[in-house]
Amino acid sequence: MPVAYERRATARIDKVFRVLLSTDEVGDQWFIARNISATGMFVEMANPLPLRTKVIVRFSPPGGDEAICAMARVQNHYYLQYSDGEGLRALSGVGLRFLRFVAEAGAVPPDDRLH
Repeated sequence: MPVAYERRATARIDKVFRVLLSTDEVGDQWFIARNISATGMFVEMANPLPLRTKVIVRFSPPGGDEAICAMARVQNHYYLQYSDGEGLRALSGVGLRFLRFVAEAGAVPPDDRLH
């Protein structure tokens, strides 16, 4: 039996949590993220944003108290079909690649970041 190799460079945390996406085209909208890694996340959405769309994503990581704000780009579109024992289900969304993390407007930088 062949061994499956992981293609991803970073580990993923499979956890469901809310994210707020902001774009110039559609404004601020809440979505559900299904997993996250150091380089990006999967966000469930019925009508995926176009590829290469830049967004600002705000979220609190699973188990975290502080909000995180990042600039990201829509890297991939995903359309998934699966069976949950009750029938066939479908899910669509986007893969976001983090471009950089930014401080929220008005946020106080941590002491260790001050020079």
